[in-house]
Amino acid sequence: MTFLNDDAEPRADRYADIFVGTGEMAQLMRQHDWASTPLGPPEHWPESLKVALRILLTSRFEMWLGWGPDIAFFYNDAYRPTLGIKHPAALAQPTQKLWAEIWDDVKGRLQTVYDNGESTWDRALLLLLERAGYPEETYHTFSYSPLLGDGGRVEGVFCAVSEETDRILSERRLAALGDLASSLAAADRRSAVLAAACAALDRAERDLPFSMLYLFDDAGVAHRACHAGIDDAHCLAPLRIEAAHDGLWGAQRILAGEAHIEFPLPAEAVAPGGPWDRPAARALVVPLAAQGSTRPAGFLVSGVSPYRRADDDHISFVKLMAGQIASSLSNADAFEARTAERDRLRSLYRQAPGFICVLGGPDHVYELVNESYYQLVGHRDIEGKPIRVAMPELEGQGFFELLDEVYRTGKPFVGQGARVMLQREPGAPLAERYVDFVYQPVFDSSGAVSGIFAEGYDVTEKMQAEDELRALNNSLEARIVERTRDLEAALERLREESAEREAVQEALRQSQKMEAVGQLTGGIAHDFNNLLQGITGSLEVLKLRLQLGKTDNLERLVTGAMGSAQRAAGLTHRLLAFSRRQPLDPKPVKANQLVAPMEDLLRRTMGENIRIELVLAAGLWTTLCDANQLESAILNLCINARDAMPDGGVLTVETSNASLDDSYVGQTRDLKAGQYVCVSVTDTGAGMTPDVLSKAFDPFFTTKPIGQGTGLGLSMIYGFAKQSQGHARLYSEPGHGTSAKLYLPRHHGDEALAPPLPRIEADHHTDDGEILLVVEDEPVVRALVVDLLQGLGYRTLEAADGAAALRILQSPQRIDLLVSDVGLPQMNGRQVYDAARVTRPDLKVLFMTGYAENATLANGFLQPGMEMITKPFAMEKLASKVLKMLRPDENNG
Repeated sequence: MTFLNDDAEPRADRYADIFVGTGEMAQLMRQHDWASTPLGPPEHWPESLKVALRILLTSRFEMWLGWGPDIAFFYNDAYRPTLGIKHPAALAQPTQKLWAEIWDDVKGRLQTVYDNGESTWDRALLLLLERAGYPEETYHTFSYSPLLGDGGRVEGVFCAVSEETDRILSERRLAALGDLASSLAAADRRSAVLAAACAALDRAERDLPFSMLYLFDDAGVAHRACHAGIDDAHCLAPLRIEAAHDGLWGAQRILAGEAHIEFPLPAEAVAPGGPWDRPAARALVVPLAAQGSTRPAGFLVSGVSPYRRADDDHISFVKLMAGQIASSLSNADAFEARTAERDRLRSLYRQAPGFICVLGGPDHVYELVNESYYQLVGHRDIEGKPIRVAMPELEGQGFFELLDEVYRTGKPFVGQGARVMLQREPGAPLAERYVDFVYQPVFDSSGAVSGIFAEGYDVTEKMQAEDELRALNNSLEARIVERTRDLEAALERLREESAEREAVQEALRQSQKMEAVGQLTGGIAHDFNNLLQGITGSLEVLKLRLQLGKTDNLERLVTGAMGSAQRAAGLTHRLLAFSRRQPLDPKPVKANQLVAPMEDLLRRTMGENIRIELVLAAGLWTTLCDANQLESAILNLCINARDAMPDGGVLTVETSNASLDDSYVGQTRDLKAGQYVCVSVTDTGAGMTPDVLSKAFDPFFTTKPIGQGTGLGLSMIYGFAKQSQGHARLYSEPGHGTSAKLYLPRHHGDEALAPPLPRIEADHHTDDGEILLVVEDEPVVRALVVDLLQGLGYRTLEAADGAAALRILQSPQRIDLLVSDVGLPQMNGRQVYDAARVTRPDLKVLFMTGYAENATLANGFLQPGMEMITKPFAMEKLASKVLKMLRPDENNG
């Protein structure tokens, strides 16, 4: 604050009578150092200037005044928004300096005021003001009036002004939206919508100096549909924008759901500026919504006026333009679809074999008639005419009355074989025709009858044929009786021939079945005899050596017998796999980790003349299957491949991920579309003929002589794949090798850790004296189980059948665990357990089974407190199962 001297009052208070009021501008004027300006101290100013300033500062209208030859600038609070960033430095500035950017636009008007003493008036004058850091399109309505000094001369100018920028822009944008709406209103085709939209966008050039419409195809590629205000070959208007190269207008960002994108335009692009004298510097991209879809149909690119910014109002305006265009495109697409469907229906209607017509209103005016109707009534001009005028010959035949009744009641009428007399040619006599027809009422939206739909067929020829047939039938009855006797005799002969043929076919089927069984029994007998020889021979030598007291080297004999027994169990598993009833233990399996360790085994098995290649896919999915059965299947396929390459070749074991679609699984029964792990074994051997290939998976089928194969290998593999919810398939050509593919379903869970091999440990023994009831009808098996359990420290009770076991279970005898065979005589193991639960609700049971049918029940058969073990089983596994059931808390880790 500047003071005149220590005793003087502040300058602001001193000029309060000139700069009146409490507004910001009054305070700024009171504080201004006027002595340093050409105007000098305010107390020396002319009274007319002071009066004008009082009017200026107390008015709420936008006002400014200029004084002196430099037109020093004064303004009130209402005028501050017009100045923008020029406030408050604008106070007392020469007008020419302050408004340098528009001086050429207003200096003539100011000269009129100063030189002639006349007022000026302008409405909504365009002025490009630099009040926000850039040239801005603004509109102002104002008048310049002279201010006289004390000498009576014009010494200043007074301006009352109203900025109308918002009004002008709003009206212009509303007019553009209205112009677009009216242009689109008559467009019912996509091409018409695009043409109308492009023309309306071109007329909105002040707000949209240039614009382009892009539409997406199904692959996400944007295609330019129209352009306005920009050359066809301009670098900013490519004909298409690929999905992977959308840096220009952000097509993929629009597809991803962005509401709008503002792009700066490079100066070297020289973007069109429309009616303005400089190019557009920015562009706005907004999506075109697609009706009924979250995916936009395309996008609108529009240049932003070089004298405006893309503020919220401008963005809303462009979105409204895009919204109208998108809506019209959707409507046009729907209209074209409806039109196409209507044209298709009309074409079908016109070409329908039966006659059809639509009658409107109570006078039954012909609205639509098809070709078949014209063929019935003759080609006359009937459309648009009431039926009584178009078809006067129907008077008195009852058809007019029927139509009136249907129209009045709304109930349909069905006529069959109705006789109608028609004049089918001008001046011709009436022709007799017979018709089957329906009069169906047509209802409007309010439920009232608005017309009648008539359709039917000309059955004249049919009626004539029936009359002729009736006449013929009268003379043919005797012949029919005779012909019937002949037919009955022929039918009896056919029955006899059919019975003979069925007997021959049954004999053939039985012969084929016996041949298959012979193949099976021959191969299995050979394999089992070898295995039994290994078991019985080892046991006999073992018995002899024990009698002689020779106990050395007994382990070799025991190992040989066990090996033969295990191979026999493997053969039974193959039989079960063939029947798809083997007890599988499906677990998550990484096929690569199963196949890779087999390489050494395969190299030893295949021999030196066969080269082995493993092709293991990276990123292989996990599958759910029995790992042992999968390994056996792969080995079996490799052995088959080896036998197909006696002179050597290449064996390829390959893993891969596979997706089977509906077209593939449609050719295969019991297979679902989805993701699978594929394990294939391919050889370069002799291949198979189509006849052999078609039967390769059949049970008992083999091309090997008796003793070299049972015909169960491939059938077992097929059964394992199907039981695992997968599929097996062979591809082969003679001379080009064979490829066998196993498809196993993908497993989405975690990979299971391989459990440790069970063996008798110190933990298997007990000192707690638990009592186990062993129920087994096979004495040898029962004795083995009892011996094992007693050797582990358990106390045991025995029963040979269900009845004996139930008597023990219903007694007060303590029993900690029931170990029972499932397949017992009289009562099976499950029935024994269910009966025992009545008095022993907490009883636990370990089922033993040698029947695959029961083993497969494990998926739904077992309940809490039950476990199952499948024969033949290792004694170590039985010990582990018993321990787990008696001490579950110790085996959860």
